[in-house]
Amino acid sequence: MLRLNGVEVELQDFRLKDTSFQVEPGKCLVIVGPSGAGKTILLDTIAGVHRPKRGSIILEGQDITYTLPEQRKIGYLPQSLALFPHLSVMDNILFGARARKLPLDQARARARELAALLKIEHLLDRRSPLTLSGGEKQRVALARTLLVQPSVVLLDEPFSALDGFIRKKLVLYLKEVFTTLKTTAVYVTHDLQEAFLLGDHIGVMLDGKLQQVGTREEVYYRPATLGIATLFAGCNRFKGKIIDNIPGTSLVVKTPGGFTFELPWKENLKKGQKVIFGINPREVAVTPEDNFASAGGKANILQATVKKMFTSFDSCFVFLALKETGEEVELEMPGHIIRDKNITPGSTLSVYFKKDSMWVLPEAI
Repeated sequence: MLRLNGVEVELQDFRLKDTSFQVEPGKCLVIVGPSGAGKTILLDTIAGVHRPKRGSIILEGQDITYTLPEQRKIGYLPQSLALFPHLSVMDNILFGARARKLPLDQARARARELAALLKIEHLLDRRSPLTLSGGEKQRVALARTLLVQPSVVLLDEPFSALDGFIRKKLVLYLKEVFTTLKTTAVYVTHDLQEAFLLGDHIGVMLDGKLQQVGTREEVYYRPATLGIATLFAGCNRFKGKIIDNIPGTSLVVKTPGGFTFELPWKENLKKGQKVIFGINPREVAVTPEDNFASAGGKANILQATVKKMFTSFDSCFVFLALKETGEEVELEMPGHIIRDKNITPGSTLSVYFKKDSMWVLPEAI
């Protein structure tokens, strides 16, 4: 198990603030956040590159806060991969074993086992990694990292240079490898889909602080801060006031425009309190206009007019204006649904916000 307790790092132009989390054996924690948030600095600190000003790093029950990097049982796969062009593929994989003076016969046997698992056996005799594809280089670097059987593996956006299709394929493959080997890992990315595919838990880092660690559902539907909500949920945000609190069930909120919303219940929110709430564009549902009348003004169902639409390869982004207030709502849905429902600019729709898909926070947070 890896555990960080209140770790802080001060560099010349950056500060890593009060960071605490733990990763259980065999689990993968994905740290997600925008560029410059401090994700790589966090990994470097765990690896021993930066010395914490305060706090502790515990690995398998031992305090390694000030242990030299080479004495930590940590594997590190950097974004650059750091393959050696003058070494063969096999010698690249064996590099860590040689550096740690491990028995080479055993190391070669394990290298072949990992190569079989990673489907790169046919590459072992290559004289240099320079002729490998991007995906092949990633797997060679991963084999080198795993060969020495580290207690935890740190991965710094290893697939960021690959195109979307190959990246998704390798992320899914990496998930299978980690599950097979029961690997404990901390993985850094700015790609939200990558994070949700790979992580057993998700940590969200913003402005040098790990603001929330939780399951996929917790960080997506129950963000701890407005910054996290914005990162995951995008632009559909509203303000309102709680007019009813049904303990353990829901909050009823009224907006300045007169809309009524039923939101997930939160213990720290009280009747009369001002809140901000929202929903991811992918979670917004639409129905034909006549469904609005049959709903009888039910909470979370509003009328809207399609103002503009943009279509990508497999999705359509639709921008709506709510009828009473003109407030903009964005939704994203597969193109075939747009075609089936015959949605075009000027269409009038009923927009449905499912209660359990919405997030809510105190307005001041």
